[in-house]
Amino acid sequence: MKRSHWQLFCFVSASVLAGGLLSTGCKDNGTGPVGSDENVHLSLQAAGSVTQHKPSHEVLHITSVKVLLKRIVFGQATSDDSSDVHTGPLVVDLNLEAKMTVLTAARVAAGTYDRIRFDLHKPEDDEIPSDPVFRVGSSGDQRFSVVITGVYHDAPFTFTSKKSARQQLLLDAPLVISESGTVNVTIKVDPYAWFSSGELVYDPVLQTREIDDRIKASFALAFKDNDRNGDPD
Repeated sequence: MKRSHWQLFCFVSASVLAGGLLSTGCKDNGTGPVGSDENVHLSLQAAGSVTQHKPSHEVLHITSVKVLLKRIVFGQATSDDSSDVHTGPLVVDLNLEAKMTVLTAARVAAGTYDRIRFDLHKPEDDEIPSDPVFRVGSSGDQRFSVVITGVYHDAPFTFTSKKSARQQLLLDAPLVISESGTVNVTIKVDPYAWFSSGELVYDPVLQTREIDDRIKASFALAFKDNDRNGDPD
């Protein structure tokens, strides 16, 4: 696995999709691109069966969540060095029943890591993602990094985020990765928290800026989870 200085991965968020078309779709069956030579797996789970922040009055119901990621790297705790975990576009179809989804698996340099960086990105002008929901036309307003469907006040909606963003997550405790064995890291998100604050629910058609901000802020919890039960080890 290639290692490089952390600063090589700092770039303008609007250009986060520069690169090839090596897209990998994650499945909702709890499996993913896992092989025999990897020493780290990265998983994603919807928090608490996505009911943790679900409004009690049921004005909003989410039916699907798809996110386009790119350039996932682990940052070392004692230096600015980092190790690639996944470089190309990665389509994430989030399991809304809190079942664990393996995003990717890789072999990284042995060491101690304390952060994860990745990009929420929308396709570039000349890029065609493997899932057509992220690109419905050639203009900037027709390419998306996040696509969510659901029902709001009994009316179907599709929320699309047109923003690219660099995400950095600090692990809850330093992660030691060795040459032998495999470590799993889980990222936890709650899609209902993207659309609500307490009993306040954001309109997915009119309040897109507020929802975009909440999506970006929600990718904040990551931890070692070798038994993949959704709780820190």
